[in-house]
Amino acid sequence: MAKKMPSRRERQNTVISLFTFPAFIISFYLMMKGIIGLGGVIVTLFIALIIGSWTARYVPDMRKKENKNKNPYTGLPQKTAEKKPAKTSTPKKRTSQASSNQTTGKYNVRPDDVIIQLPLEELEGLEFEQLVYLYLKATGWKPIKTPESKDGGVDIIVTNKIDGLKTAVQVKHYYKSKTQVTVKNIRELDSAKKNHSCIGTWFITSGTFTNAALVEADTRRMKTSDVTFVETKIIPWKEREAAKRQVAVAKK
Repeated sequence: MAKKMPSRRERQNTVISLFTFPAFIISFYLMMKGIIGLGGVIVTLFIALIIGSWTARYVPDMRKKENKNKNPYTGLPQKTAEKKPAKTSTPKKRTSQASSNQTTGKYNVRPDDVIIQLPLEELEGLEFEQLVYLYLKATGWKPIKTPESKDGGVDIIVTNKIDGLKTAVQVKHYYKSKTQVTVKNIRELDSAKKNHSCIGTWFITSGTFTNAALVEADTRRMKTSDVTFVETKIIPWKEREAAKRQVAVAKK
């Protein structure tokens, strides 16, 4: 049960007593010490009563609305605890631009939404590999990624849409470094295809091939795709896909 607020008169008397009671104690003590006489005690109490009564005039009438936030004894404004608005569990708005620092996987490969939106030169090797995987998947292939690794070999296995045969795909991201694929790289892929029971091979790079590498690939019936393929096929698809995803997010 809430404690009842004392009346204004009761609060005024309390304020007056805060002046008169200490004045009486002090003056009585001084009288006992012989410093002042009875007249001094009376004068002290009278002065305390006047000051207390004058102060009591400021005791507010708490029934009035304008005194709601005032101290009931001094009439001074008092701080009230501000109520913090309740937190509402609103879903976070998905933005079309994902954080480029967000990473997943063993080798810190960023999410597909980020890879799709970033310029080619800002992608790491495994991210370019993921971009190629997404492109192949979107264009009708059935790609399967091999376990993540940073060594040579097969990165993706795709199934031929016509004859159902499997093709081993090697992906190299040389867009910034301008490194060329060499004969050694061609031979490594051709050798690694046997470990995955693949018949065909396909070497995709964002750089170029040396002339000798192209001859070697032709000898081994290996399909090759260089930066021209990336710029005319993969990048246009990537830009269309990024636009589609932005529209899809905006509609949600």
